[in-house]
Amino acid sequence: MSATIRSQPADADSTGTPFRFLSDLARELSAGRVDLPSFPDAVARVQHVLSDENITSERIARVVSSDAGLAARILTMANSTLLHRGGSRVTDLKIAITRIGHDSIRSAALAYATAQVRHAADLSHIRSDLERFWQEGVRVAALAHAMAKESQLMRPDEALLAGLLHNIGKVYIIARTPKGTTDIRVDDAVLRDWHPGIGQALIENWKLPDEIAVAVGGQLDVERCHAGPADLQDLLIVAVNLAAQMASNAADDAALARMPAAAAMGLTDSAFVRIMLESQTEMETLQAALG
Repeated sequence: MSATIRSQPADADSTGTPFRFLSDLARELSAGRVDLPSFPDAVARVQHVLSDENITSERIARVVSSDAGLAARILTMANSTLLHRGGSRVTDLKIAITRIGHDSIRSAALAYATAQVRHAADLSHIRSDLERFWQEGVRVAALAHAMAKESQLMRPDEALLAGLLHNIGKVYIIARTPKGTTDIRVDDAVLRDWHPGIGQALIENWKLPDEIAVAVGGQLDVERCHAGPADLQDLLIVAVNLAAQMASNAADDAALARMPAAAAMGLTDSAFVRIMLESQTEMETLQAALG
């Protein structure tokens, strides 16, 4: 699938500088150009090798080991109670990679890359925003992981990755906004409208599974109804809405259960209570594992 921005918000000001700036970003991504400041080369290489379905753990380990920080993150995640409950502690990188699987390697690598972006000296002026986006990502990832286990309809590791990347478009937009400019102001409303499409294009460029890209791109479609079983987009729609409600201390289990996506997944009021309780522990575990 080629990277394209699926749609533009109808209420965007097509004559304003923010619109032109965001349109330029969209065109770059659609053309296959990704320029995320301070994004580690090793992580880009990991995404590339993981696009090969026949890749061996030994080759992945060689790429990962080129960056000591990334290797440490993979080992930490392999020994995390979130992904491995019980058993001996892993110290060999190749065994760690075999243990946690490709989606979890992507999660660890992209979390490591996001940490490098968050702490980059040339992005210190937006560090508080980057930290806020990181916390949002961890919250949605924990909820998505817990939701996948509760519903048993999707793989928890894929749900985790989708949740972690659901707002990567926000990171990309503010990281690319020229420093010190006063005429480009991407406010929260514009950011909300644009970040799913930008995020989808980024994920497509990184050669991640199409299901994750589509889910990120369609995460705001709260009225979505479709034939067939529930999918990853349904899960992410619910996780994003639940995370927003929890952040504002206004979780409404009954209203969430009435969402078409939640109904498709068979999630009831009581299921949401279990998911929220489970996600609290998973969020702490994720923060420790991903940094």
